Amino acid sequence: ETGAISEVKLAGYVAKYATKGTGKSEAADRPIRSQLDIDFLRVSNHHRRIIQTAWDLGGLAQYEELKLRHWAHMLAFRGHFLTKSRAYSTTFKTIREDRRAFRLHQTLTAADLDPETTLIVNDWTFAGAGYDNDAETELTSGIAERVRLDRARNYREETLT
Repeated sequence: ETGAISEVKLAGYVAKYATKGTGKSEAADRPIRSQLDIDFLRVSNHHRRIIQTAWDLGGLAQYEELKLRHWAHMLAFRGHFLTKSRAYSTTFKTIREDRRAFRLHQTLTAADLDPETTLIVNDWTFAGAGYDNDAETELTSGIAERVRLDRARNYREETLT
């Protein structure tokens, strides 16, 4: 209401972008060199505003040491968030293992099972790939064809209504 943002909300906002996929980003794919670069970016309006804000703040003397203009294309994040030192932080493997253990505990508790005494046995064996004979192949082809026809019929019905 006052225009201020709490540290918790800011951390949540940063985490939202930091935890998105490490593949394709909606941000710019190269450093911004001028306002013209921002004007011609092919990004969403939301990302354009973040980049523009980083560019504008980076031009102020009080934020000069943050090098915001240099990192504007990365939404003002310096480098990639996954570049963490193992010596000074935890690893993502450890975080994943902790999350897995928490979810298992949560699931067992919800099923009214004691997480301390319940033994989970996971034993997977490769059974093979494909079909054993021509009859199975024919059966699955028929099922796939029926599914395709049902989808096409449903699509036609939806577009006509």
